[in-house]
Amino acid sequence: MSPVRVHVLGTAQDGGVPQPGCVCPHCEGARRDPALRRRVACIAVEGATGCTFLVDATPDIRDQVDALRAAGSGRSKFVDAIALSHAHIGHYLGLAFLGKEAMHSKGLPVYSTPKMAKFVQGNRPWSHLVERGEIELRTLTPGSPLSFDGAMIHAFLSPHRGEDTDTIGFEIHGPNRRLVYVSDADVLPAAIVDRVRDADVALVDGTFHSRAELPHRDILEVKHPFVEESLKKLAGARGQVYFTHLNHSNPLLDVKGPARRALPKGFAVAEEGMAFEL
Repeated sequence: MSPVRVHVLGTAQDGGVPQPGCVCPHCEGARRDPALRRRVACIAVEGATGCTFLVDATPDIRDQVDALRAAGSGRSKFVDAIALSHAHIGHYLGLAFLGKEAMHSKGLPVYSTPKMAKFVQGNRPWSHLVERGEIELRTLTPGSPLSFDGAMIHAFLSPHRGEDTDTIGFEIHGPNRRLVYVSDADVLPAAIVDRVRDADVALVDGTFHSRAELPHRDILEVKHPFVEESLKKLAGARGQVYFTHLNHSNPLLDVKGPARRALPKGFAVAEEGMAFEL
């Protein structure tokens, strides 16, 4: 058996980089140089026998599943299961490709909280997937771990704008190590800070670096923790902490920029293609 691995398949906020309609330096740079593009935040668990569990169905799902196949077991099949963290566009729109217009999948397990499942069942076109048997909704309850091919997947509630559903983060236990994934939060409460500080690896919401990022918009309406504040809260974490879900405005996108150089020891930026053995 192979070890359990977590693959990083995307690291951008829901709009990706470049973001549609934006002509900021980061987006224009990514249009000129494909190496600067970033897919929407997503990870996948590759189990001990090669089964794959995708966390979120993003608008970039086609490329992300291809990248997972290339980096992982190399099997020709699609993923074995999907989990949905919440109902913001970057985290569930990829479900559309499971419908009859594209894959027409057969009973693919899709895990979520009961609130997220109700959202899928109660709104078209997503409810078509359930009615046609293309997906099979399964409950992922915070506090009740899910066993998956040598890994234990724990869901936990993350405080985040709940216009339609609740939001969950994930703690993934392999045989030897533990990874925490919190792509979206309004703040990092003490319970999540403790999880991150005690993990071997953590990927944490780094949407915005500071309050100064969106001069033409009230950044406090788009609630996310600021990297500047998270660095203080998470200082002294036992393992490495990576920032993910970066907005196109975030100065951490500049690989050689001052914000990236100023990251203290123990902190880094998540990159597509990273893989962590657990």
